[in-house]
Amino acid sequence: MEPHMRDGDVLMVDKSIEPKAGKVVIAAVRGELTVKRYARSNGKVFLMPENENYQPITINEEEDIHIWGVVTLSLIHISEPTR
Repeated sequence: MEPHMRDGDVLMVDKSIEPKAGKVVIAAVRGELTVKRYARSNGKVFLMPENENYQPITINEEEDIHIWGVVTLSLIHISEPTR
């Protein structure tokens, strides 16, 4: 799934799917939800941003991170035209 998600899009998330490298996930990081790509490298797990202005997040036991589920569908939010 190529990331073309924008603020306001509706995401379908499956909590029963085990996250795998390359999949987009919803994660709670320090109490805040984020959408990131799940990645593994050298035995470590990362949440990778698609936006180059953000840094990867390393998942380790010290961090308060919970993977909520894997994104299975993204619906584009189309706003009403203003009059």
